[in-house]
Amino acid sequence: MRIEGYAVVGDDDRIADATGGMPSVLKNEAEWAFFQAGLDAADVTVLGRASQDATPNPKRRRRLVMTRSVRDVQVDGATVFWNPAGAALRHALTGFPVPVRHIAIAGGRDVFDHFLAGPCRFTTFHLSRVHGVNLPGGRGVFGAVESRGLSAAQVLTAAGYVPPSPMALDDGVDVVSWAPGSL
Repeated sequence: MRIEGYAVVGDDDRIADATGGMPSVLKNEAEWAFFQAGLDAADVTVLGRASQDATPNPKRRRRLVMTRSVRDVQVDGATVFWNPAGAALRHALTGFPVPVRHIAIAGGRDVFDHFLAGPCRFTTFHLSRVHGVNLPGGRGVFGAVESRGLSAAQVLTAAGYVPPSPMALDDGVDVVSWAPGSL
């Protein structure tokens, strides 16, 4: 199964400001197009409950929502609510009426942390960066960015991922598509 993560950060590896919201300084049309193309290509999009509640779904994509508010898996139309503590990913994906071979992880931080290591880990993590942006007190892309002061690159490297060269998306915006290295 392909599991692709998508995040956009500033220079300080934050995905949100101090209020938990995504500030306009991280929004870029070219990066948004790259992200949307990734979601369009996937069979299912995975996101956290706060992201589900905050973002509309005009394209009616199939969504798998990680949440602690259900015991294991709960199906509600095109949305499946999943508690990883109560059910394996494979079980949660059976809630969709189609075979799931490709999932796109849209975040937030706890969702990214979940897929960083373990049996269901990212096959690619697309880390987009808007250069010249810092979000003091904001939410890090991974928990260790805040709790241990690590950079996203350090977290990904420690988890066994390797980066290719950055790909420019726009002036001052690039993406690095990290993949697991050979172990």
